[in-house]
Amino acid sequence: MSCPYEPQHPLEIYTPGWHSDVRTPVVDGKYYDKKTGELRIASDHEEYSGPPAVDIIIKSQHEDTCQCTYRAARPFPVEALLWQIMRVVHDRKLEVDSLIATTYAIRIILCHKLTVDEFHEISIEMANGIWNQDVKVDEEDPKGENK
Repeated sequence: MSCPYEPQHPLEIYTPGWHSDVRTPVVDGKYYDKKTGELRIASDHEEYSGPPAVDIIIKSQHEDTCQCTYRAARPFPVEALLWQIMRVVHDRKLEVDSLIATTYAIRIILCHKLTVDEFHEISIEMANGIWNQDVKVDEEDPKGENK
């Protein structure tokens, strides 16, 4: 039997771990084997966060930090994460080369002059700052669709 899910943030969503070898969700300690069609027990495997968690990749193309890449998966709706990322861009007045956002992925490439330490600080703020946001959720419209 699975443990009850208790979100630590009002916007956090449940994201099952994904089996690293067969690239499929693990639910209640089991995964669906796509080759045989069987439900198998997941043992001796590693897991990563996959959909519905949002995969975030932050890169830099500035010559001083072109080697810098930050990747994380976060259990939030893409809209909330995109808002957090763009808040950091706005507050720090960062130059952005490109931004792509889909249902389960955000890719942002910065072209701002930064040190490696500044890049890492900004990336962590973009990917993790949402945990510190005091977000009020409208109980009748939790996704904010009627605003």
